[in-house]
Amino acid sequence: MRIASIISAIESFAPPALQEKWDNTGLQVGSVRDECSGVLLCVDVTEDIIREAADRGCNLVVSHHPLIFRGLKNITGATMAQRAVVEAIRRGISVYSCHTALDSTVGGISYAMAAMMGAKVMRALSPCADVLDKITVYVPRDKAEDVRLLLLDLGSGIRIGAGNTDDPARPDRSDCLSSEAESTTLSAPDAPAPAPDTAPGFELDELIAHRPLTRVETVVPRWRTRSIVAALQDSPLFGSQELSVEVTALSNNDPAAGLGVYAVFDEPLTFDELTSKTREVFGTGAIRISSMADTDATFTRIALCGGSGGEFIPDAIRSGAQAYISADIRYHDFAEHGADILIMDVGHFESESCSKDIFYAILTNKFPNFAVYKSELEKNPVKYLI
Repeated sequence: MRIASIISAIESFAPPALQEKWDNTGLQVGSVRDECSGVLLCVDVTEDIIREAADRGCNLVVSHHPLIFRGLKNITGATMAQRAVVEAIRRGISVYSCHTALDSTVGGISYAMAAMMGAKVMRALSPCADVLDKITVYVPRDKAEDVRLLLLDLGSGIRIGAGNTDDPARPDRSDCLSSEAESTTLSAPDAPAPAPDTAPGFELDELIAHRPLTRVETVVPRWRTRSIVAALQDSPLFGSQELSVEVTALSNNDPAAGLGVYAVFDEPLTFDELTSKTREVFGTGAIRISSMADTDATFTRIALCGGSGGEFIPDAIRSGAQAYISADIRYHDFAEHGADILIMDVGHFESESCSKDIFYAILTNKFPNFAVYKSELEKNPVKYLI
């Protein structure tokens, strides 16, 4: 199996089109053409991670944080990133990173955080914009159901959240919508229509055929539009040229994809229950919380965002969340918003270490008998003294 197949599986789940403009999701070192002997998963790539991969017989490292982020002007071993690049090239190990694409995709980091807390995701906190297309298929009515089922088989239909599924990586999807339509064509297109002034009583309607059609519509992520349209056109349903397809770009947000999520508990938690569960779930040595929190409150609505999520505190407040779990929260964020929402900083590494579990699920589900490992040597670069 080539490295390209591993990357394809990850990008089918977390499309690079979802990454932030400043990010560097993608292949960092190596070649997609190489045969893959095994995969080691981590949050950050270091020399030790590269050596661990080599010791396990893996020639591909998949990380959450990009190894090469702001670019390298030289590779002399002067920095941790440079040393890791040198070690990877020396040992013939490729490195692929999936950062904010994994943060924003449905079933990604924030979805996993919510699942760990036992909360059901309702929508994205800061939804992705300009990433949706509407596909409209005009089809004879006797074939409309076949087209609708084909679209569903192709995985179309905007993702609307985790719904009732226990697996946040497999959200519910909306159905395809159908409505009546009609086409009008000249019944004898090769015969010129008589001029009205030379043919008294001529009626143009006599040459027009009215044909009942069904309009089947679905909304899809833009990065999937081309493949879905191609599959439609390659299907036997298009053999008689009876179907036509239109694609319309939408300005709507994707309600399920984006940074952070808004989620709800089935049963309310007390302040002590919520904070205790948060510490246990994320395995953090300490949580920083807003000192103005109401310790007598009960909590049913929370917002979560992996990594540095301070900028989304206003979105969490607007969503109606009572608590916000994220990392790297600034002092001034606590001071400005701490009276409006319970802010809980669980640590950057702690909030995103679930990325290894997500990668593991993607790859072992796609390639059940392939060698995929989570790093056992990786350590949180932050230590808590209590």
